[in-house]
Amino acid sequence: MTIDSAEILRAVNEKDVSGWKCIYTAYYTALCVYANRLINDVHGAEDLVQEVLCNVWKSDSKFENVNNFTYYLYRAVYNQAMMEIRSKGYRERYARQVIQDSEGFSDEVFVETVREELTRHLYRYIDELPNEQRQIILLSIKGYTGKEIADELGIAISTVKTQKNRSFKYLREKLKNTVLFFLISCFW
Repeated sequence: MTIDSAEILRAVNEKDVSGWKCIYTAYYTALCVYANRLINDVHGAEDLVQEVLCNVWKSDSKFENVNNFTYYLYRAVYNQAMMEIRSKGYRERYARQVIQDSEGFSDEVFVETVREELTRHLYRYIDELPNEQRQIILLSIKGYTGKEIADELGIAISTVKTQKNRSFKYLREKLKNTVLFFLISCFW
């Protein structure tokens, strides 16, 4: 499912239920993985993200653009995780290290954030590829060589190369306007 920036912004600012479901679907998994990396508790991370999303829904906050909204979500998850660590008394050494980073995103946290967002977008756009291109890209991600892909799918290696190039061109085009560029520009 593709959701554009204008739709995200409208759904958030107008508290549109159907649009909000799309936002939830688009952000939930990436935010959960991010939260889990901070608190090292899968179920706690899911609860934390649900709480953040509910708080955004209940708030009167309006966002000027989708980049502000995305930054807000990640920052809210980060802040909520810091409160969780403090209140639950996670191991002292781990808590001290994470809290030390609470004044801003550390490089490691930023890299993980970008990685999760890229992965989320990449797989969403891979799903939009024509069937043969999608199969080739997914096999490439699994580490198959061009020859192995050709053998697996029963096609010529030249077809694999052509379809892979078309897929990469499509994916680059789709990813160039994602929130990843916003994340990179905020921190560098």
